[in-house]
Amino acid sequence: MYGVDVRVQQGELSRKMSEMRIWLDERRFEPSTFSCHDESCGVLVSVEFRIAQEAEAFAERFDGRTNNRFPTGVYEGSVRDPGVSSYGVVG
Repeated sequence: MYGVDVRVQQGELSRKMSEMRIWLDERRFEPSTFSCHDESCGVLVSVEFRIAQEAEAFAERFDGRTNNRFPTGVYEGSVRDPGVSSYGVVG
């Protein structure tokens, strides 16, 4: 999997998620997972793709950071507790 993390300010989440969905649909990109995690500085939107070029294009378009070196569930220095559910999981 090829992951991308995008940081979004709390007040911008709804607009930014809509923008991401439209962009993905226009290109017929189908992410494997799409989730949001609350953080002190806003929201971390994590998206995983099966195709590297799709992840790279998404990261470039939304000022994201590819995190291919991290396994699913691990992001930027934090390890999620497997007993804690994620917020905003969209399939």
